[in-house]
Amino acid sequence: MKNSKYFLVTLSTAILSFVLLFIPISLLTAQTAQIEQAQWSAVMAGETLCDPVLHGEYIYTLSSDQALNCIDYTGSFVWRRNIERTIKPFLTVSHSGILIIADASRMLQAVSGQGIYLWSVQLPEPAIYAPYSTTDGRICVLTRSNLYCFSVKGKLKWQVKLSSPPARQLCETGAASLLLILTNKDFLTISLTGQVLNTKTLKKDIAVLSAAPGGYVMSTGDGILAYYRSETVSTGNRKTTAEAVAQHTTNAGQNGKTVGQEKVGAATDNGFAVWQAQEPVPLFIQNSGDELVCIYADGTVSGRDIASNKINWMAKLSSRIALPVYYSKTDGEYYIACKSIAAIISGTGTVKREQKIAASAFLPVITSSGILIAVDDWVINSWRLDTKIMQSNPQPEAPPQYHILKTQEKTQVLPFFVPYGDTGSLLSSIDEAITKGTLGTNEAAYALTLQTILTNNQKAAYFPYNFTIYERARAAELLGLLESLEYRTILLDEASKTSDPTLAVAIIRALGFIAADPDTSSIESIQLLLQRCGVRVYEPAYAACDALTEIAKYGDKQTAGSAVKALFTIAASAFPENIKQYARQKIKTIVE
Repeated sequence: MKNSKYFLVTLSTAILSFVLLFIPISLLTAQTAQIEQAQWSAVMAGETLCDPVLHGEYIYTLSSDQALNCIDYTGSFVWRRNIERTIKPFLTVSHSGILIIADASRMLQAVSGQGIYLWSVQLPEPAIYAPYSTTDGRICVLTRSNLYCFSVKGKLKWQVKLSSPPARQLCETGAASLLLILTNKDFLTISLTGQVLNTKTLKKDIAVLSAAPGGYVMSTGDGILAYYRSETVSTGNRKTTAEAVAQHTTNAGQNGKTVGQEKVGAATDNGFAVWQAQEPVPLFIQNSGDELVCIYADGTVSGRDIASNKINWMAKLSSRIALPVYYSKTDGEYYIACKSIAAIISGTGTVKREQKIAASAFLPVITSSGILIAVDDWVINSWRLDTKIMQSNPQPEAPPQYHILKTQEKTQVLPFFVPYGDTGSLLSSIDEAITKGTLGTNEAAYALTLQTILTNNQKAAYFPYNFTIYERARAAELLGLLESLEYRTILLDEASKTSDPTLAVAIIRALGFIAADPDTSSIESIQLLLQRCGVRVYEPAYAACDALTEIAKYGDKQTAGSAVKALFTIAASAFPENIKQYARQKIKTIVE
């Protein structure tokens, strides 16, 4: 029996040696070079259920043991949070770092970037795509028959009934609207306040959509790449878009070859056509500032001027690219990954690094410090793709600029007026709409009214108003209850001007209602108002404790740390003992 076992092992070794003789050595060497040894690996307690998401230097995964996991770029576990049981889940992270989970059981859940369970909502039907987080913090969820929009705190803001199921994920434009394609070929334009602005029937299949300044870029299945915008005037040089790009033609690459003649300055069903050209259909397009990046299946990547479609640089990877694609731009370089490769391209189009990785069911991600992270069922692997110096305290990005109120200002025909001259009744009606959740498409109009009252800028109008400090304070609180980052900028501006305790309290409360503070400006404004009001006025301090607690709960690690530090400052200040004790209780609540 022992001899037979030895014979089988010997025979197997011989067969293996024989087979290896016929495999080219160069092939074996190439395979080894392409897939490098992982820098570190982490074994999870449960099998990964969906694509991981990245926020800053933290990666978040959802595992089969009903846990949401946070891991840093070194592979260390930061926290894990048990959530309600999920079935076929989607995981999304908002711009401010809030994690949103939707699944086939109709559950929508939110967890902060610090692992604090925030809220859950039961949807009437399951989500069919990952929740979409807009630039101003709204959370949009697509089901087969509806588009739902929630605030950052889980409040239903509006819903739109769909004539047929969605054909693809939402696309946000640069003009405060959403684009949605349905399976019956309907192409919807929906405002961020839930108004269906346009509905038309598509004659061509749309391959790719992406936001662009004042509009969007679209590529059809027959190879027409076009940039449409709803505005015809550039805010930079005050020229019409047609004047700005009329003399440009489409450049096919660095050799100057043209691939199609642009048609500019034309008003179409899609909007104002800045340019359009015939060229290969890209897999993925992404606009950043004045640059449009296009990624193609054959591994070609190009960067072009968004206003003219002139290609500034082009790179060619050695491998093909397949959807889904991970893309980010960090320090002027481009990080690109799909389920089999990852690459870094310099700002001039040079391929700095290209690395093959073992195929996985989940999309890899690349941190801002150049760490490639890929998930394969139970194991997370990491490679050093780029060498960057880690910042101990990275500067937050500036918040994006929003256009909801600008759009409302352009469409509002009648001059501002208070019905019957009763500001109290007007504010009460807005308060009632917010409380009952009946704002709907009136949100932008209400927000503009509240902004007008808060800023008190109708003193010199044809029908002048001079609002009292109490009316302005109530308008500030209501503006905060709309829970949008766009309205935060109005509150921050007023905070920089006032030292009145009544208005200060209202602004502080409003900043707490909005909660999201991506650049810590809310915390700084709260501290400024406390300093101006002094330690002899107690209401601003109580309001500050509440607001800072909300900001800490909904913020990422850096924001939460700043909020807790501000609470410690109150606890150690010259305020009376009851206020200091209140601040200490809030700190305890956050830590727990």
